[in-house]
Amino acid sequence: MTVFGCRGCGRVVTAEVAERGLPDPDADAEWYRPVAGAADEKGHTDAPIVRMAPGAFAVDTEPSGPPYVLDDSSGLLVESGPRRTVVLHPGDGIGLEGHPDLAMRRGYCCGMDGEWGPNLVCACGAVVATLYSDCYQVQELRLQPDAVERRD
Repeated sequence: MTVFGCRGCGRVVTAEVAERGLPDPDADAEWYRPVAGAADEKGHTDAPIVRMAPGAFAVDTEPSGPPYVLDDSSGLLVESGPRRTVVLHPGDGIGLEGHPDLAMRRGYCCGMDGEWGPNLVCACGAVVATLYSDCYQVQELRLQPDAVERRD
């Protein structure tokens, strides 16, 4: 089992978790779990879904979060934030607090959306994670790779 600790103070910021592959929303539907709500005849719900099962984590090798840059080929804004973020179930974070500038990093209508960058800090004040918990997105907790250390 693995835990992640804050590089700033050494405090453990996750429950014990086991590494898994990062679920693909188009190919790995079994990893997506309804949070609440009734399912239709095809098993779909209108409730938010969680990317990772409790007790599991994955490392995302793709850029995650802001800054957003214009992709020349598609003309869309794409994420260009850090690579190798640690993706967890939102409930697997321990003792994380809202960013002091939470008014700017709050999110949308139902939760935090991460559009303005990391929105959670360790008790020591180090910025360590981004919580994605709004209703329009897959829910997950992402640890910043330069802010945490893995302990096996």
